[in-house]
Amino acid sequence: MKNVLLLGSELGKGGAERSISLLSYYLEQEGYNVTLCILSGTDREKFYKTCKNVIFIDPPAYTGLIGKIKAWRYRLQKLKQLKRNLKIDTSISFLEGPDYVNVLTKGKEKVVLSIRGSKMHDKVISGAMGTLRKQLLIPRLYKKANEIVCVTDALADELHEHFGIRREHLTTIYNFYEIDDIINKSNEALTAEEEQIFSKPVIITSGRLHVAKEQDKLIHILKTVKQTVDARVMILGDGELKEPFIELCNQLGLKACDWQTEKKTDADVYLMGFQHNAFKYYKHSKLFALTSSWEGFPNVLAEALICGIPVVSTDCPTGPREILNVPNLPKEPIDYSIDTPVGTLLPMVNHLSDKTQDLWTDAIVKWLQQPAPSKNEFETLTKRFTLKAMLQQWKNVIDN
Repeated sequence: MKNVLLLGSELGKGGAERSISLLSYYLEQEGYNVTLCILSGTDREKFYKTCKNVIFIDPPAYTGLIGKIKAWRYRLQKLKQLKRNLKIDTSISFLEGPDYVNVLTKGKEKVVLSIRGSKMHDKVISGAMGTLRKQLLIPRLYKKANEIVCVTDALADELHEHFGIRREHLTTIYNFYEIDDIINKSNEALTAEEEQIFSKPVIITSGRLHVAKEQDKLIHILKTVKQTVDARVMILGDGELKEPFIELCNQLGLKACDWQTEKKTDADVYLMGFQHNAFKYYKHSKLFALTSSWEGFPNVLAEALICGIPVVSTDCPTGPREILNVPNLPKEPIDYSIDTPVGTLLPMVNHLSDKTQDLWTDAIVKWLQQPAPSKNEFETLTKRFTLKAMLQQWKNVIDN
């Protein structure tokens, strides 16, 4: 059986970290000799199951620009040696930093890059360094890979159209989910305090408190939703924007609750922090909302559908329109709403106009007031993300 190396930037709570961890675990279950190599930081905490062999390449604590260059050289040297010692047949990297390292240490092994998010729409890729990445590093280095696996067709289109990657080197493999495990976790009982939150209809969202996620816009939209339905918003996730969100609630006349410090039962917006089991909250919510300005393949949206709750989502690049299976749309994000059997695709909210807020309010109120879709309607979409089907596609990439 082949020797497979998976390269990631860190072990953490994010979607890419989840995907690489679970892929390492299940490839090992399939009989591959798998090593998971983490290239940054000293944090060893695991949030997801992994293969048995996990290696950390920790550069010395260099400082400044020269220090960063030394750290990169250190990683490259260590990784070249690791690939040789383990006689790696296929090396798969997740995220841009590990992608660069994977390509630059390429030997006789097959090099595969896993693209998790948009390079053109990510606002963090900006300034002089962003220009360098988009005009030089990405197009030149990515072309040296043997194959590039994208989590959506839209990302594959972007790499071909904007970065000149040949179509025959591009493959799409959606994220996979442990559906039975998610459903089992969703059935975990709530505490008495948590049950009180769901005494009113709850609109739930999940993700780090970051500018890309635009959760503040959902708080604004809640203000108008409450004119028709006395609903609440629950936000799962950590981040630097918690205090600004609490201040925004105060400005809008909404009661905020930081669940980590005080368990109020009468709040309008609940900031829950990171939760190891988000699914029990999904199950008891009336609606899931994704307000992001950009994504790769938003796991939280697919997981909400697996838990059987309808969704409202921005038509952000990339993922939502493919998860909701809305085909034949223009490349640019829509400025109108599209209803599906299990949710509504909506305009972006990064610039929240009156028209956009009205569209979001109407869609949310509609889903809060009508019965939930049938189980079959959810399963029609979620059966595309089964572990068995996606794992077979990864095996094809490794073995071919």
